[in-house]
Amino acid sequence: MKISLDTNIFIAIKNREKGFQYCERILDAIDDGSIECVESTIILAEVLVGFYKNKEKREAEKFMNHFMQVYQVIPVVADISREAARIRSENNIKLPDAIIIATVKSADALYLITNDNRVYNLEEIQVMTPREFVEKHLE
Repeated sequence: MKISLDTNIFIAIKNREKGFQYCERILDAIDDGSIECVESTIILAEVLVGFYKNKEKREAEKFMNHFMQVYQVIPVVADISREAARIRSENNIKLPDAIIIATVKSADALYLITNDNRVYNLEEIQVMTPREFVEKHLE
Protein backbone atom coordinates (compact mmCIF):
# COMPACT_ATOMS: atom_id res chain seq x y z
CA MET A 1 0.00 0.00 0.00
CA LYS A 2 1.29 3.43 -0.96
CA ILE A 3 0.32 6.50 1.09
CA SER A 4 1.45 10.05 1.63
CA LEU A 5 1.65 12.03 4.85
CA ASP A 6 0.85 15.69 5.31
CA THR A 7 3.30 17.94 7.13
CA ASN A 8 1.07 18.06 10.21
CA ILE A 9 1.69 14.35 10.86
CA PHE A 10 5.40 14.97 11.46
CA ILE A 11 4.68 18.11 13.46
CA ALA A 12 2.15 16.28 15.67
CA ILE A 13 4.85 13.80 16.64
CA LYS A 14 7.54 16.43 17.20
CA ASN A 15 5.23 18.54 19.39
CA ARG A 16 3.46 15.58 21.05
CA GLU A 17 0.08 16.92 19.95
CA LYS A 18 -3.21 15.14 20.61
CA GLY A 19 -3.35 11.86 18.70
CA PHE A 20 0.39 11.78 18.00
CA GLN A 21 0.48 8.07 18.90
CA TYR A 22 -1.51 7.28 15.73
CA CYS A 23 1.01 9.25 13.69
CA GLU A 24 3.86 7.31 15.32
CA ARG A 25 2.23 3.98 14.45
CA ILE A 26 2.05 5.02 10.81
CA LEU A 27 5.69 6.13 10.75
CA ASP A 28 6.72 2.86 12.40
CA ALA A 29 4.90 0.91 9.67
CA ILE A 30 6.70 2.98 7.03
CA ASP A 31 10.06 2.48 8.74
CA ASP A 32 9.61 -1.31 8.87
CA GLY A 33 8.57 -1.44 5.20
CA SER A 34 4.95 -2.48 5.76
CA ILE A 35 3.73 0.66 4.00
CA GLU A 36 5.31 2.61 1.16
CA CYS A 37 5.24 6.38 1.53
CA VAL A 38 5.67 9.03 -1.14
CA GLU A 39 6.33 12.62 -0.18
CA SER A 40 6.69 15.92 -1.94
CA THR A 41 9.83 17.93 -1.33
CA ILE A 42 7.39 20.55 0.01
CA ILE A 43 6.78 18.34 3.07
CA LEU A 44 10.49 18.20 3.80
CA ALA A 45 10.81 21.98 3.55
CA GLU A 46 7.78 22.60 5.77
CA VAL A 47 8.95 20.22 8.50
CA LEU A 48 12.51 21.57 8.47
CA VAL A 49 11.24 25.10 9.13
CA GLY A 50 10.31 24.10 12.69
CA PHE A 51 13.74 22.66 13.37
CA TYR A 52 15.50 25.76 12.05
CA LYS A 53 13.22 28.12 13.97
CA ASN A 54 14.19 26.27 17.15
CA LYS A 55 17.86 26.31 16.13
CA GLU A 56 17.88 22.50 16.04
CA LYS A 57 20.33 22.13 13.15
CA ARG A 58 21.57 18.68 14.18
CA GLU A 59 17.99 17.39 14.52
CA ALA A 60 17.13 18.93 11.15
CA GLU A 61 20.00 17.05 9.48
CA LYS A 62 19.02 13.82 11.20
CA PHE A 63 15.39 14.22 10.10
CA MET A 64 16.37 15.07 6.53
CA ASN A 65 18.73 12.10 6.22
CA HIS A 66 16.10 9.69 7.54
CA PHE A 67 13.41 11.24 5.33
CA MET A 68 15.53 10.89 2.21
CA GLN A 69 16.40 7.25 2.99
CA VAL A 70 12.96 5.97 3.98
CA TYR A 71 10.47 7.96 1.89
CA GLN A 72 10.13 8.15 -1.86
CA VAL A 73 10.71 11.89 -2.27
CA ILE A 74 9.14 13.45 -5.35
CA PRO A 75 10.38 16.85 -6.55
CA VAL A 76 8.05 19.54 -7.80
CA VAL A 77 8.32 19.08 -11.55
CA ALA A 78 6.39 20.78 -14.34
CA ASP A 79 3.54 18.24 -14.50
CA ILE A 80 3.00 18.45 -10.74
CA SER A 81 3.13 22.25 -10.91
CA ARG A 82 0.49 22.33 -13.64
CA GLU A 83 -1.79 19.95 -11.71
CA ALA A 84 -1.25 21.93 -8.50
CA ALA A 85 -2.28 25.13 -10.26
CA ARG A 86 -5.47 23.48 -11.49
CA ILE A 87 -6.26 22.05 -8.06
CA ARG A 88 -5.60 25.39 -6.37
CA SER A 89 -7.74 27.32 -8.84
CA GLU A 90 -10.67 24.92 -8.48
CA ASN A 91 -10.53 24.45 -4.70
CA ASN A 92 -9.23 27.77 -3.37
CA ILE A 93 -6.49 26.19 -1.23
CA LYS A 94 -2.93 27.27 -0.54
CA LEU A 95 -0.28 26.45 -3.11
CA PRO A 96 1.76 24.12 -0.83
CA ASP A 97 -1.37 22.07 -0.14
CA ALA A 98 -2.18 21.93 -3.84
CA ILE A 99 1.38 20.76 -4.61
CA ILE A 100 1.10 18.03 -1.98
CA ILE A 101 -2.23 16.85 -3.42
CA ALA A 102 -0.87 16.92 -6.97
CA THR A 103 2.11 14.86 -5.80
CA VAL A 104 -0.17 12.29 -4.15
CA LYS A 105 -2.12 11.99 -7.40
CA SER A 106 0.95 11.73 -9.63
CA ALA A 107 2.44 8.98 -7.44
CA ASP A 108 -0.84 7.01 -7.36
CA ALA A 109 -0.87 6.95 -3.57
CA LEU A 110 -4.05 5.51 -2.09
CA TYR A 111 -4.41 8.02 0.74
CA LEU A 112 -3.21 11.33 2.05
CA ILE A 113 -3.03 11.06 5.83
CA THR A 114 -3.64 14.44 7.46
CA ASN A 115 -5.08 16.25 10.45
CA ASP A 116 -6.09 19.16 8.20
CA ASN A 117 -9.86 19.09 7.80
CA ARG A 118 -9.67 21.65 4.96
CA VAL A 119 -8.65 18.89 2.54
CA TYR A 120 -11.21 16.31 3.67
CA ASN A 121 -13.81 17.45 1.18
CA LEU A 122 -11.63 17.42 -1.90
CA GLU A 123 -12.67 14.95 -4.55
CA GLU A 124 -9.13 14.87 -5.92
CA ILE A 125 -7.81 12.23 -3.50
CA GLN A 126 -8.83 9.96 -0.64
CA VAL A 127 -8.05 11.54 2.72
CA MET A 128 -7.93 9.95 6.18
CA THR A 129 -6.99 11.09 9.64
CA PRO A 130 -4.16 9.20 11.32
CA ARG A 131 -6.62 7.56 13.68
CA GLU A 132 -8.89 6.42 10.84
CA PHE A 133 -5.93 4.99 8.95
CA VAL A 134 -4.56 3.12 11.97
CA GLU A 135 -7.96 1.70 12.87
CA LYS A 136 -8.67 0.60 9.29
CA HIS A 137 -5.25 -0.62 8.17
CA LEU A 138 -2.92 -1.20 11.12
CA GLU A 139 -5.04 -2.92 13.76
